[in-house]
Amino acid sequence: MSSSRLTFGLALVLAAALPAAAMAQGAPDVGHVPELAIGLAKAPSANGLAVTSPAFAQGDGIPLANTQYGANRFPGLHWTAGPRGTASYAVIVQGDPRADGHAAATSIHLTAVNLPADATSLPAGMTTLPAGAAYGPNVHGLAQPYAGPHTHTAARQPYHFQVFALDTTLATDPSLTFDKAIAAMQGHVLASGDLVGMSGKPAEENYAKAVPTESGLVAGIPGRDPSVTVYKGIPYAAAPVGALRWRPPAPAPAWDGVRKADRFGHLCPQPAGPGASEEDMSEDCLTLNIWTGARPESRPRPVLVWIYPGGFIGGSGSDPLFDGEGLARKGIVVVTFNYRLGVFGFLATPELSSEAARESGHAASGNYGLLDDLAVLKWVQRNIAAFGGDPKRVTIAGQSAGAGSVGFLSISPLAKGLFQHAIAESHARDPRDPELRYLSVSYRLMKPAEEAGARFAEAKGTRDLAALRAMSWQRMVEGSNTVDGGIDTLSTAKPPLFRPVIDGWVLPRNYSATLAAHAQNKVVFIAGSNKDETGAVPDTAFAAIRARSGPPRAGAPQVNVTLDGFRQYAHAKFGRLAEQFLKLYPATNDEEAARASNEAARDNSRISTWSWARDWTKGSGRPVYTFFWTHAPPGPDAALRGAYHGAEINYALGNLYATDRPWTEDDRRIADTMSSYWANIVKTGNPNGAGLPDWPAYDARASSVMLLGDRFETAPIATPERIAFWQRFFSTQKPW
Repeated sequence: MSSSRLTFGLALVLAAALPAAAMAQGAPDVGHVPELAIGLAKAPSANGLAVTSPAFAQGDGIPLANTQYGANRFPGLHWTAGPRGTASYAVIVQGDPRADGHAAATSIHLTAVNLPADATSLPAGMTTLPAGAAYGPNVHGLAQPYAGPHTHTAARQPYHFQVFALDTTLATDPSLTFDKAIAAMQGHVLASGDLVGMSGKPAEENYAKAVPTESGLVAGIPGRDPSVTVYKGIPYAAAPVGALRWRPPAPAPAWDGVRKADRFGHLCPQPAGPGASEEDMSEDCLTLNIWTGARPESRPRPVLVWIYPGGFIGGSGSDPLFDGEGLARKGIVVVTFNYRLGVFGFLATPELSSEAARESGHAASGNYGLLDDLAVLKWVQRNIAAFGGDPKRVTIAGQSAGAGSVGFLSISPLAKGLFQHAIAESHARDPRDPELRYLSVSYRLMKPAEEAGARFAEAKGTRDLAALRAMSWQRMVEGSNTVDGGIDTLSTAKPPLFRPVIDGWVLPRNYSATLAAHAQNKVVFIAGSNKDETGAVPDTAFAAIRARSGPPRAGAPQVNVTLDGFRQYAHAKFGRLAEQFLKLYPATNDEEAARASNEAARDNSRISTWSWARDWTKGSGRPVYTFFWTHAPPGPDAALRGAYHGAEINYALGNLYATDRPWTEDDRRIADTMSSYWANIVKTGNPNGAGLPDWPAYDARASSVMLLGDRFETAPIATPERIAFWQRFFSTQKPW
């Protein structure tokens, strides 16, 4: 029954679902009628259908998950086959509060007509009808899907799940009303059945503040700013354990009552380290978090889905660094989430690929983490309106491996239409740039990925999938934090072993083939890098780096702070172009070599992103905006780290409060400008707005980039001679 006291989330869902005519004042009420259908469209007395549900028995209570107080999931129906001559079925669900028979009207919760003659069930969780069938009226308006019970009082009332076997089909009519349906059914009912369930208003005190999701109601908590509500640890998929390990994410199970979304979910299994203790980990980790400042009277707000970094081996959406309240205060609904990592997110083996081919027709494995990303984006499409978000205005953003995920989703056909804008904070690169081979945008080909995965499984003692799925996650994680030493990166840097795969399904093509085919998703793209990353370090760190002993950290970019090291690097990387490189970046001593190495690394980043943007825009038809972050966060590590990898995150998300640093007024000013740019991107796809320095869109004729941080202005990406050199060098490399 329709309630006049809808929760905020439910009101938003209904507002999105109701036809404009039904929302207009004075529109006729098509969802309430005086009588039950089974008393009006009568069958011959001897003919009855046995109607059952997997969710409740005759006369029992209807689970909360099947009501509008819960997940509003259809409970499922089964019925015995109709008599000979049955041409179609109709299902009509009505609530009946009429204690004396005529005290009030009944409420309609589902009308489904023209179900096929061979149908004897509707599945639990049904969202679409069989081909040829059509929805009719309910309490939400004309031609509406299932709307569960929404009883006004705690007193339980009957709800009738009525099934009719008809010797005809009804004329297709999007304006079908209850009266029209009953009139068309008269004289054509061969048999009917009625399953009665009971439902009352739940007693939980917090239901009125709860928001409906497809799995059940959730109640959030106030943020630091009480105008923002935070929802933590909402499951978006089932726990990927047992048979679900190394399979695409399955739907999250429903729950009854109101789930308190007041704590973050478990971290996905990963090597233990600072901020990632084994006690906080579980494979039951596929949860998301939402920050929203929307109110019932608000227009739907744009949505930012943030994908965390961590080299595809670590990290979580609950890290304070990614707190979403700052952008929520600027009118954005922010979503962070966990995805499967390392061996659980990116293991490929021949056995897994064969299994997938049998089950889905796609002989692919190794992209389970990306499939989690896609599951979140689909969840947002289905659920975010209840939190005040606009599913038609979604931006994905991430840093490092998160930026890699943004790049992969932007070339995946499975992500088409799920987002409109993309932000990659380190790194978008020319496909011919060797740096692409080890950074978090690196990928594997299917066969080498399967071979490496098979070797990893053999090291665990078996390649049998059942045995591997039975193995503890702790044992599987052991030895997984390693690099792929077989990739020639022209430097000491190597990519992580477990990372995305060009599998022919999630990722049908690599970067260069996608760009050549103009097959990327048509989205606005923002991409950039930082001053002190990918081999560049602050000048104040030279001496400390020279004093280090031992080999470079596995997987880390090569840093050159001595003349000998710089020259060796030049010859190893550039070969016959090495002397040209050394003329453009001259050095005669260690200090000059360290500065020249910095200049080269920064030029490489800016030129590679500029070159990528030229190719991307040819097939995109949407603007691209590029940036270069220059500001070093304050703190005792500033001299060693400078504008380090990830230094921009606090500023972009507007959450300086989330990280313990000695922030200054200058930092707060930079954060306000930076987060305003990001908020504008999410809102409109254009970073520019009132009071902000102009950030021009990418133009291949202008070899420039937007500086963000210490200054907000455009600057050349490099000198013309250096741009020409890097372009020549890229042309000698195999495209990725």
